[in-house]
Amino acid sequence: MISQCPHCRQALNFNEAQQAKIQTALTGLTKGTLKMGCPHCKKAIHLNADGSCADTQQGPESDAAVKSGIKPPHYPDISWMANDMYEEMAAAPDVDKALVMMPEGAVREAVSKAFLEQGCQAEFPESASDAIARMRFTDFTYVVLHTGFAGPLAESEFHQYLSRMPMARRRGLYYVLMGPEFHTLYDLEALANNANLVVNDNEAAYLEIIFKKGRQDYDDLFGPYLKAMGK
Repeated sequence: MISQCPHCRQALNFNEAQQAKIQTALTGLTKGTLKMGCPHCKKAIHLNADGSCADTQQGPESDAAVKSGIKPPHYPDISWMANDMYEEMAAAPDVDKALVMMPEGAVREAVSKAFLEQGCQAEFPESASDAIARMRFTDFTYVVLHTGFAGPLAESEFHQYLSRMPMARRRGLYYVLMGPEFHTLYDLEALANNANLVVNDNEAAYLEIIFKKGRQDYDDLFGPYLKAMGK
């Protein structure tokens, strides 16, 4: 079993319960690798069935595929089996969490900074399927989706997933859409896209103020209703 992240080299410090969860996931691995995120640098770690790290080595199947010129099928994503363990390691209790789906760059850094200033822990999934898997185990307060992450909303796997989410759970999420096509704080546009807030990339420098304003308006409008429902 690896003891440190192959990317950032920080110690993983698994306790007995966490090691048991990893072993259970590895035992059920019949092919490919087990994918999980480092609680420090958030990069993906891939484990072979014997618990060794697959990120720094290639097996005979990979070598054969390279020699034959055939691209092997992508390993299965079964990160949902161990994601709850990493949420336990990485997240402090009673801290708001934000799921941020954006391409790397200045806008994402601004979003991260805005949440950090509010004492909110941001997570950055690798794909729409990764984001959906994380939501199975974690109660996020904020969800941010940039149209540059997964293409037009009509084709976005995650946006469709959130749009179909039962209202009993959906009303507890503050959903923010970002992209160059949106008009910041335009409530009608947000409503039309099943979101709570829309933000244009050009206003990235003012995200902390925009988030506070949008959330305050939401709390003022729906706060009494949610309180009456015991949410």
